[in-house]
Amino acid sequence: MGRVKGWIAAGLLALACAQAQADPAPPRDPDDLLVFVGEKESVVEFEPQLPPNVLLMDGAFKARFRVVQVLHGRYDGERIEFEAYDHYSEPGFSFFPHSLLFLARDGERYVQVKYQFYPVFRTAAGEWAGCGPLSAWERKERRGIAPARPMSFGDDAYVPLDASWTPVFSQKQFRRSDFRVEGRRAYCLRGASAQALFEVKKRGVLRDDGWFADEPRTSAR
Repeated sequence: MGRVKGWIAAGLLALACAQAQADPAPPRDPDDLLVFVGEKESVVEFEPQLPPNVLLMDGAFKARFRVVQVLHGRYDGERIEFEAYDHYSEPGFSFFPHSLLFLARDGERYVQVKYQFYPVFRTAAGEWAGCGPLSAWERKERRGIAPARPMSFGDDAYVPLDASWTPVFSQKQFRRSDFRVEGRRAYCLRGASAQALFEVKKRGVLRDDGWFADEPRTSAR
């Protein structure tokens, strides 16, 4: 499985697991959640120390990012280090220069809320925004909260295509209204602000994980 394909598969798995979850998790302290736009500096695989007879089925990674803009929580440093765990490949955020990240504080360390991130890019208006949705499920999840709208993105706003994808599959995956597929890249034509994308997670995965119990659940669940 290619790296980009693995990233998309991981995201779809996380959405499916959230959909299947019957009951919300116990409430969690919002102060232990950090949501921010970050600039990637390094992502390195490591071997975590595990208790006896515990088998880790995921790859473990340590990431270092520059904190560009905090959307939720408090973090006073200029840079942050955190751990990420991914069953498929390198974490999806490792493929992009900037990402909207969701981190849970665990004692003295931060850990990515599994699979949760959006690649984001600066628009001509100066705001951070993500591209259009990458699947029918994500379109449904974002409906009424973060619908794709026309934005002026730069040439750096694109999703790399997996080398194994056929042109037909690529055109199906990336809707023409939201992306322009050229070569091995899908350039963003429409998108949603980072704040709007955060609202999607607040009503979906984060809500079901116990962070925002008072938020209405998205209609996709």
